[in-house]
Amino acid sequence: MSTSQDTWPPRPPEPPWRPDRPEPPRTPWLPPPALPATGPVSASASLVLGPGDWLAERLLDQRMIALSGELDAAVLNRTVAELALLDASGDEPVQLRLSGLAADLDTALTLVDALDLMTAPVHVTALGTLSGAGVAVLAVADVRTAGAHLLVQLREPRSPSGVPGPQLATEAAEHAARLRRLQERLGEACGRPVDEVAADMRAGRLLSADEAREYGLLDP
Repeated sequence: MSTSQDTWPPRPPEPPWRPDRPEPPRTPWLPPPALPATGPVSASASLVLGPGDWLAERLLDQRMIALSGELDAAVLNRTVAELALLDASGDEPVQLRLSGLAADLDTALTLVDALDLMTAPVHVTALGTLSGAGVAVLAVADVRTAGAHLLVQLREPRSPSGVPGPQLATEAAEHAARLRRLQERLGEACGRPVDEVAADMRAGRLLSADEAREYGLLDP
């Protein structure tokens, strides 16, 4: 019995589809495949928002925004936009969850301004460690609560670096002025003298949840 060359050795059966063939119909009971990432993955803070994100949609339905990690410009801009959207869509409280949040001076002041412009009340809940200028985001909220294991670190934001010599004095003066405004806002929110707040930030004072409540950062 002879066998032609084109059938020996036996070829394995072809897969049901190949990349060069149209993909077979998908069952409606399975979710679509995830799309590959189109850009670099950032380790910065993430705003729990995004097109097609069912969790984000559920959070927005509940008038909630969640922030974590180090705030960058992209997350800040999206947060400000979402706060404005929720503010325009109703008078019910907006829930802002902060988990391990840290922010530089400019970012914190921008977010504080956005909260001050809200007509709807903002309820902030802090979890994990809240440090640096990001402490002001908690302090200025209408309702301020925290997890039992919250740790607050009062510390001064870093001064500008990498600035050319002729601009260094100007940048340092502007940083000092903005830092003073942040400390004044913190002192006002906590009911404490601004010089006391400034001294605590220079010393890097650490506060537990109970100590933060006594300090005036949390509601009684």
